[in-house]
Amino acid sequence: MFVGGAARTALTWWMRGVGAFYLFLGAFNTPFVIEARLPAQYPNLGVPVSSAAAQALVDTWFLFGLEMGVVGAALIYFSRSPVRHLALVWTVIVLEVVRGVLDDLYLIARGNDAVFYSGFAVVHLVIIGTGIAFARGARRTSASAVAAAPAPGQSPRSDSV
Repeated sequence: MFVGGAARTALTWWMRGVGAFYLFLGAFNTPFVIEARLPAQYPNLGVPVSSAAAQALVDTWFLFGLEMGVVGAALIYFSRSPVRHLALVWTVIVLEVVRGVLDDLYLIARGNDAVFYSGFAVVHLVIIGTGIAFARGARRTSASAVAAAPAPGQSPRSDSV
C-alpha cells in the first residue's frame, strides 16, 4: 500500500487524526456538556438531571471522556515516533473493535436507534481498517530498514568494485 517513509507518515497522521478525534470526544463528555445533552440523549429517563440516577450517567460518560482524552493525547504525543509505539496503535484498534463495533451492535440489539449506531460502527470500522493497514505498512517498512542495515561495527556494503 505504502512504501518507505510514506507508511510511517500515514501512520503518523492516523495517530494524530484519531488522537484529535478522541480529544474532541473527551471534551464532548465533560460534565456540563453531558448534563446539557442528557434530556435529548435519554428522553425516557424520567428523572431530573439533578437526580442520583442522572448524575450516575453523567459520571459514567465523564469517565469515558477522560479515557478518550488520555488516549487521544497519547496518540498525538507518540505520533512523533509511530513505529516505536505500535503497541499503542494496536491497543486503540482492539478498543475500537470491543468498545466501538461490539458495543454498537449490543446497543442496536437492545433496541437503540439502528441507523444512529450503524453510523458510529462505520466510523469505528474506518479507524480499525486504516489503523491495521498503516500499522502493518509501517512495521514492514521498519523491518526492511533493519534487515538492510549493516550489523554494528560493520561498514555498509558496496556492490560496486
